[in-house]
Amino acid sequence: MIGYDGTDPYWGAGAAGEVAAEIVNATNGGADGGGNRCAQTWAQGGTFWVIGHSMAGPILDFILGNNDPSDPNYNYNGSYDVVAQRLGLAITLGGAHRGSEGADAVCGNNSFFCNFLAIFIQSCDTATYWLRSSDDVQVRTYANAPARSIYLTGGYEAIFGPSACLSGEDDGIVQHASQYACNGSATASYNNSNVCNNSAKQESSGFFNIDSSHENHSDERDDSDRDTRKQIPGGIWQCGGAPCAPNTTVQSSMSAAQLVAVLY
Repeated sequence: MIGYDGTDPYWGAGAAGEVAAEIVNATNGGADGGGNRCAQTWAQGGTFWVIGHSMAGPILDFILGNNDPSDPNYNYNGSYDVVAQRLGLAITLGGAHRGSEGADAVCGNNSFFCNFLAIFIQSCDTATYWLRSSDDVQVRTYANAPARSIYLTGGYEAIFGPSACLSGEDDGIVQHASQYACNGSATASYNNSNVCNNSAKQESSGFFNIDSSHENHSDERDDSDRDTRKQIPGGIWQCGGAPCAPNTTVQSSMSAAQLVAVLY
């Protein structure tokens, strides 16, 4: 398991820097915080995926988009080039790739109602400030296309109250435009039928849709809600040998955790 400082901005030493260091350690055969080790090291031919939730989205975007000397923040606070070399792919669950309208509200940049509601939820700390939907803080401004494929899935189970402050389908914290790393407006109102496909992402390449699930932001990170999964544009599910139509129910009882296990 990889951890990071959730109060640090996604690009910070305690976030991107720490995640990069832990990935290098794990691929070298080092133990994680719980004493677990990978069965094989990178030198022994091991293959490695990273599964990230929420803020892990922009953290991975920053690392994998700054692994080459031509990138704007090459190896900013870690061995990003080594991480990119050793990872096979990444999967994000409810990733805040384009920021969150919830963070906008916490920092006073949403409607009066949403700003007022957010006062009782969280303060505008440094990490939250850098998770707003404004382009000046978003990772795509500070990184290039990721060196490894990042596969995207997210939730559409709204949460009463917070979801009223988010555009389109959402998981109660992050709107579809962000979960699926869409180009254009980070506050566009998307649903499972029209969310951006693989040719309309925040970067020219490297981001790919999986599907959407009836899970909220918390459910996405555990195996607590085995619920409906839906196809989205560019998603992975097949129906009769062809891609299923967007918004088709493709599973009636499967959590994000189960999906990742099947893919692996």
